[in-house]
This record gives sequence, structure tokens and C-alpha cells, in this order.
Amino acid sequence: MIIGARVRDVLCLAAVAVLVPSGVAAAASSGGHVAGHDGQPRIVTTVLHVPAGTDPSEPHLAVDPNEAGRLYAVAQVQIPGLLTQELMWRTTDGGRRWLRSPLLGGADNTSSTNGFSVDPVVAAGGKALVLFGAFALDADAAAGKAILRIGTRVSTDRGATFSAFGTADRVTLPLCVFTTGCPPPPNAQGLDKPWLAIDATHGRFRGSAYLVWVHDYADGRHQLRFSVSRDRGHTYSTPIALDRSTAARLDGLEELAQLAVRPDGTVDAVWNAVRHGRPVILHAVSTNGGASFHTRRPIAWLRRAASRSGIVTTLAVSRLGRIGICWSQARSPNRYDPLVACKITDHDGSWSHARRIRPRDASREYLPAAGFQGERLWVAAYVSDATSTRLVAVGARRHGFGRPITVNRWPVPGSRICGPRVPECLDTATFIGDYIGLVATPRQVVIDYIAPSPNRSQQNRMVISSLRLGHDDPSSSVSPRSPTASRPETIA
Repeated sequence: MIIGARVRDVLCLAAVAVLVPSGVAAAASSGGHVAGHDGQPRIVTTVLHVPAGTDPSEPHLAVDPNEAGRLYAVAQVQIPGLLTQELMWRTTDGGRRWLRSPLLGGADNTSSTNGFSVDPVVAAGGKALVLFGAFALDADAAAGKAILRIGTRVSTDRGATFSAFGTADRVTLPLCVFTTGCPPPPNAQGLDKPWLAIDATHGRFRGSAYLVWVHDYADGRHQLRFSVSRDRGHTYSTPIALDRSTAARLDGLEELAQLAVRPDGTVDAVWNAVRHGRPVILHAVSTNGGASFHTRRPIAWLRRAASRSGIVTTLAVSRLGRIGICWSQARSPNRYDPLVACKITDHDGSWSHARRIRPRDASREYLPAAGFQGERLWVAAYVSDATSTRLVAVGARRHGFGRPITVNRWPVPGSRICGPRVPECLDTATFIGDYIGLVATPRQVVIDYIAPSPNRSQQNRMVISSLRLGHDDPSSSVSPRSPTASRPETIA
């Protein structure tokens, strides 16, 4: 179950009260500026402050739909040996100066020693709305219970404060499952991995918030659940099941669902699944504001014989409604040696063939994040070999991808980095998370990610890098149609 793997590994509750840093708002420090040359974009890199001694992971990023310079970054931080809470940073000037929130723990949106959270994800809507999706855990020591929630922290002042927590799903477990490691009850249930999107269009469902997550059971059943909020993230509808599976059928595969909203209000959901004994990426579409979904179809058949661990998917939509999807998957059955590939819809809605982002290199590629700058898809990912790790960004071209741009580099071998495989992390590895963030505006591509620590005596760093680019011109003014089926294929 999820409670025996991800949550117990990442949410470590203290058995006694502890003092948690208050996390007062703070400006970020700059990590350096790199001028562009030889036609390359200028890269500006900033290290964001975290409370002293904490270890950040799982960053995500959003841009205000009406102000391209207003960005929001989130991450979780591990307080050594104790607990995990979350942070948000915000900027109004495209990333030159960032302000940080206090630590955010459970559903009360404070740094209380009884509240903890993981799996941060952020989305911005109109009228100053910012939603901070989270998997929260609140400890009730007097009752001996741990209350787990999937939901959203709600800000109506552009992330300055969070005044509410909207709950989409909730389960209760004995607190000892997390404090002393007692076995969960036979009817125990668990939660995992929320993902979030807001309809920022001017259509009839504008302002709706969409949330997807996994709800699992002690007998191995998995439900991929979806819920809608029509009141700006304060309350959520009764969940519907997008998919059902079992731990045995998934065999190590995580759903890791993604959501996006097209300019016409269509909601797209993608997730990892198994069909006919083979891992696939499924795509479902809702045209009625999330009330129902149709056309659940495979859009990428993944390698049958390769490991199912660490398959990560990222989804993006363009301003004309084109869809881009990228994923990483291992090539070998017993080794984590993933590559990243992508598919993009054309203006008529048909899917392209899968194309690797770095077709002439065999290094490990993982944790992709994608976003459209106008009609051009950009993808960022980690690339590791036996001696070093890089973060690269690659822009799509008509029949593939351009030359990778090295955004950052560290003398840290791939064996030192753990992500996205929490149960298989070694004691010598550093956990960076299951995803990174990327958004694109007319003038820049912005990526938030974790700079891995070179050794166990140092913490990771939360980093923002901006690739300063010119305006993007849409390749066509043709209105997009709904994506049509193309023959799904794997990629070597």
C-alpha cells in the first residue's frame, strides 16, 4: 500500500513535540547569471532560500494566466529525522526577486508540529486565485489517529496567504502506523500523488479546479480518482474513478496522473496504466467541465520487457489547444536506465510519432517536464552518467528536437541521485523527487528543480533557472480539433 511505502518513507512523524522553523517570508539569493552566446539563450539561475538544515524535493511551478511575470514555485522540505512540510515562493517580476511563504504543514496551513504534507503542486487562476495542491497528514495524538487528506490550500490574494484547505478525499489511520511502525488495520486505505489544474479560460467552466489522485486499499486495489471544485478550491465534488487497477497488475508502475485544460475548456488527463499486460499511457478527455470523461485510449505503448519503476509522464497544452506529452522509461528490466520521448498533436488533432529528446546519447534521462512557448514545446530533464549530472532543456522542431541546452551541471554521478523511485533509494543517494516544474512565457522558459547535493553531509538546493528567449510566433492560426487516434507505438 501507499501508506507502507511513500508516506512512511517521506512523512516521518516525531514521537515528541519539536520546534519547527517558522519560515517567515524571505527574499531569494541569486545563484549567478550566465550570458548567452553563439545564439544560445541567456540563462539566469537563482537559488531559493529554504529553512536552515532542511532538504527540498519535488518542486513544481505555475504562471499567472493574465500576468506572465507573476510566477509561483512550490516544494516540500524534509526536516532531518522529523517531518516534511511545504513552501511556496512567488515573484511579480519574472523571477528577479522571490518571496517565500512560512512553512505549511497540514490542513490548517500552518507550521504546527501536528501537521505534515508532501506532493506539492501549484496552479494559478483568474481573480488572484492560487491553489496549492497537497497530500496532507494531521496527527491527533489524543485520539491516536492520523488524518490523511488530498486537497488544495486556497489563496485569494495571489499566494500571499492561504485562508482555507479544500478536501477532495480523506482517510483515517492509527497514528502508530507512522510513529512506531505498527501494522495498518486489514481494512486500511491510503492516498497518493495529487495533480491539479485550473480552468483559466473565459468559457462556461472558468474558475473550476480539477484534482486527480490515487486512492488505494489494503487488498491491493487502486482507484485513480478525479474531482471538481466550482467554488475556487474550497470544496470538491464526489470523486469519480478514471481508472481501476491492482498493485499486482501494476507491478511497480505508479499512475502519476497529469491534468491540463485547453483554451476551449476541454480537460485532458493522462496517466500510466497496464493494458494487455503491457505498460501504456492512457488519455481521457472531458468536454463538460469534468462531469464525465470519454475516449480513454492508449496514446503510447511502453516497453513491455523493461522495468516499470520510475516511469514519469508530463503533459502540456498550447495556446491553440495542441497537446504535448513526454515520458521517461527504463530500457532494461533490472536497471534504471531511462530515456525521455515525446508526442505532440498537430493542428488537426492527430498525434505525432514518439521522438526522443536526445536521440544520439545513451545517458540516463529522467524527470521530464514540458510546456509550450506559444506553439513550440519545450522539455527539461535530468541527464546523468557515471561522473556527472546535468539539467538540460530542449525545444521541439518540426520533425524532432533541437540541440539540448545545458541549464546546470553538477559533479554528481547518477548513482548518487534517487528519483523517482522512493522505495528503492539507497542510503548513499539523495532524494530529489518525482517531478520538476516548467512554464513558458513569450520571453522565457522557466524551470524549477533540485540541485542534488554532492554528499550526505550537505542538503539539496531549490533552484530556478530562466532561459531568456524572444517572442514565439504561432505556426498556424488554424483552430485545433480534438486529438484523433493515431496508431500508438513504442520507442526504442
